[in-house]
Amino acid sequence: MKHLTLIAFILLLLVGVNAQSRELSHFESNKLYKVNQLLEKENYAAALQLIQPLFEQQKPHPTVFKYGCKLLTDTEKQTEALSCWTRGYKLYPNDINLAMNLADSLLKSNQYQMVIDILTPLLVSNNDQVLLVQARYIIGYAHYQLAQYQAVIDQLLVSPVKQHWWPLISYSQLALEHWQGAKSSAQQWLKSAPDNLAAWQILAQSEMGLDNPMAAAVAIDIARLVNDEKTPVNVNLLGNLKAYNFAAECLSQSQQNRQAFTTQDYTCAQYAWLSGQYQQALDFMQSFIIDSKLNSILFDDFYLLQGQLFAALKQNNKAINAWKKVGKQALKLGTAKDIKYARQKRNQQQGKALLLMGQNYWLAQQWPEAKACYRKLAQTPGFEPIAKAYIENLIRFGL
Repeated sequence: MKHLTLIAFILLLLVGVNAQSRELSHFESNKLYKVNQLLEKENYAAALQLIQPLFEQQKPHPTVFKYGCKLLTDTEKQTEALSCWTRGYKLYPNDINLAMNLADSLLKSNQYQMVIDILTPLLVSNNDQVLLVQARYIIGYAHYQLAQYQAVIDQLLVSPVKQHWWPLISYSQLALEHWQGAKSSAQQWLKSAPDNLAAWQILAQSEMGLDNPMAAAVAIDIARLVNDEKTPVNVNLLGNLKAYNFAAECLSQSQQNRQAFTTQDYTCAQYAWLSGQYQQALDFMQSFIIDSKLNSILFDDFYLLQGQLFAALKQNNKAINAWKKVGKQALKLGTAKDIKYARQKRNQQQGKALLLMGQNYWLAQQWPEAKACYRKLAQTPGFEPIAKAYIENLIRFGL
């Protein structure tokens, strides 16, 4: 357990003297000094017993509360600690340290509205910027726990926004379906945590809400890679895939008389897609003959990307038909390791196809079709949580 050193103890006493209307008495100072010695020996029970007489005074010094209540908190006596902080706050309502500690104790007992009521007045009555930043965040967190999402945004989306505030802000904007705001906040979050799975997921959902299915697909793919501990991910590179500008050169150098679709061709088409050259990429892909001889992984990649290109061109029925072909190619025979990898890859591609189909149906307000996609997605390994979340949303909306 963390406890005050002798130097910190002396400083605490000095703060108590300077900040309050009366000084610590010799009796109080002596007791607290002995309490500190016991804490250094980790004799917490004796420390609690020794400090108890100080609480029997009609109006104990604020330092007594800061010391004694913290001791109760650190020894996990939460009920007693809450009672202790409450008494101290009632006696010294202008003491921001007591208010902050009481708020922390109330958070642990899920009394969120009381936290808001106690800390809100401090925002206009105190000049300690460090404590004010802490108070503002705690108030925002309490509002979030009460599902008061707009209040969270009003509280935290102020200049300057602290970097660790972005998760609460983005989750709140997402809950309110403020898609553009959630997207911007998720991007801010990713500046300090580029490999954060939740941030990528929020970005993906925001892009879907903004009817940007391609950008959503990229974010979903990155989220999948980030979540795969076995896959080394250069997140900065993945996050800037659209910056590649050599798709045109790649397409122009392809052999026009070549019929077999290769991994190199897939990469070329993918660059064209990521650079926004949707029709060029689609024309390029449709110049190939796709048959049963094609490797099953490349077969799935082909139709997954083709569907994304159709969707980008607002040809939704063709996109759905392409995605339905993912997983239809028979797996090739090989070693047990090869077959296992092919099955895992197929599950991933089928899951992505179902997710894209569901999103397409969702945006078109074709609710039965969307629900059917998500139910099938729930049976795909690795996609159960997100499928369940979408199904629950549909049920909650009465769809």
